[in-house]
Amino acid sequence: MSTTSAHSAVVAFDAAGTPDANRLGGKGASLVKMVGLGMPVPPGFVLSTDIGREYLNQAALPAEVLARVDAELEALEQQLDRKLGNADAPLLVSVRSGAPVSMPGMMDTILNVGLNDEVVEGLARDSRDPEFAWSSYERLLDSFATTVRGISAGVVEEALLDAPTSGLEPADASRERAKALLALIREQSGSEFPQAPRVQVDECINAVFGSWNSPRAKAYRKFRGIDDAIGTACVVQSMVFGNRHGDQPSGSGVAFSRDPSTGAPEVYGEILYDAQGEDVVSGVRDAEPLDALTERLPELARQLDDVLKTLELDARDLIEVEFTIELGKLWVLQTRVAQRGGRAAVRIAVDLVDEGRISEQEAVERISEEQLEAARAPRFAEAAPDADVLARGLASSPGGAVGEAAFDAARAQAMADQGRKVVLLRPTTSPTDVQGFISSVAVVTGKGGRTSHAAVVARGMGRPAVCGIGEVEVLDGGRAARIVGVEIPEGTEVAVDGDRGIVSRSAPPFADMAEDPYVTKLNEYGASS
Repeated sequence: MSTTSAHSAVVAFDAAGTPDANRLGGKGASLVKMVGLGMPVPPGFVLSTDIGREYLNQAALPAEVLARVDAELEALEQQLDRKLGNADAPLLVSVRSGAPVSMPGMMDTILNVGLNDEVVEGLARDSRDPEFAWSSYERLLDSFATTVRGISAGVVEEALLDAPTSGLEPADASRERAKALLALIREQSGSEFPQAPRVQVDECINAVFGSWNSPRAKAYRKFRGIDDAIGTACVVQSMVFGNRHGDQPSGSGVAFSRDPSTGAPEVYGEILYDAQGEDVVSGVRDAEPLDALTERLPELARQLDDVLKTLELDARDLIEVEFTIELGKLWVLQTRVAQRGGRAAVRIAVDLVDEGRISEQEAVERISEEQLEAARAPRFAEAAPDADVLARGLASSPGGAVGEAAFDAARAQAMADQGRKVVLLRPTTSPTDVQGFISSVAVVTGKGGRTSHAAVVARGMGRPAVCGIGEVEVLDGGRAARIVGVEIPEGTEVAVDGDRGIVSRSAPPFADMAEDPYVTKLNEYGASS
């Protein structure tokens, strides 16, 4: 790669020119666009898909690319008056994947890059918030262990559980877990966690590019028919923190310009206070409806609403935004055209025609056969009788389905391979569960809301989903589970009502599938075009 091409392939958000998702990836292109629109975006830069493909071919970044990364990091340091490795004013960054097409949660992200044993102490002093500093370091080490050094999540979890934290204050407990993770990385990977922040950045960039060929990413691309050759870009962005404590609240959230399940023209989203962005989509903690933001920070909620309206007007489509609030200030981290269920897709297309945003022909062209089929998918005519209800949660992806319960992705796949209809029922889901989604007719989770990983992926795949039903404890190596206090074995037949948020032991009757009025209208557009 020549110096000239390296210069054009590693670019700052505010110097990238016309947003091009094929070159910058979807995440990078959206950040460039938002900067151009004057939105509050933390500064950063993008390594293009060209570099990503070259990395996969060579298993290394060319020297000229590394030099460009050096230059962009120095520019960030000057812009923010912070410096990598400076304990008094550290520059911390996130390193994120960003393919040209949406692959929600299938590739890797590392937050808080730049922390080390010295910087974490300085951050604790500077912020006067030791819990924030040490929990941020713990998070970096956790994701570095699994994502960069390839240590299994189970081994990491065991090390965290074994850390001597009993009776400690939160900051001290995070400190002990960080020590345990540092030891684990050394023991399991054969080398120390790099204390040099610049080395951390390089290792994380390599891991993000490498995650394009992870088993879960390959499985998702195969299911969605995405070309393996397009590769991913990598986004390096200065950190803002939703887990800071102070006079003003901090938190992270996800917002949609319309309801992604039904298509109704109303803003929908969730917020999780005292959390970093990945906490919301992971579903490990239950988020609050976006209305909570309106009540607590009305001016900030108005700013977010303006962002959603501006971006939807620009995209002429349903959009999704990930945002962070740091001590009462709004930051927008990502936007994209959102995944939606089939019924929502049809309604949104028709509504956009009625609003004068798109033509009838474009509405027809936007709807795939898969989405049209999902819009006509079965749904239950009525709620299950109370006596049959196993659990209630959030209606996260519409439709009704009946199948045998499976409690991990591998078992779901094995059962589906036997020709059985399967419901994947988990405490939470993660990208490693993608084969379970593909193999199942519906998804249920104990934790998480309608913006969690489970909900987003289920909607994109047209699977009914109910999230946030309460405690789900997997037993006997995955052969049974305790669902909100009731133990059921693998293979138990359950019905999932994604329209009402109900999981039941028996299925209500399915509705008479008269043509949806939005489907009828879309068909009329097709007949007249």
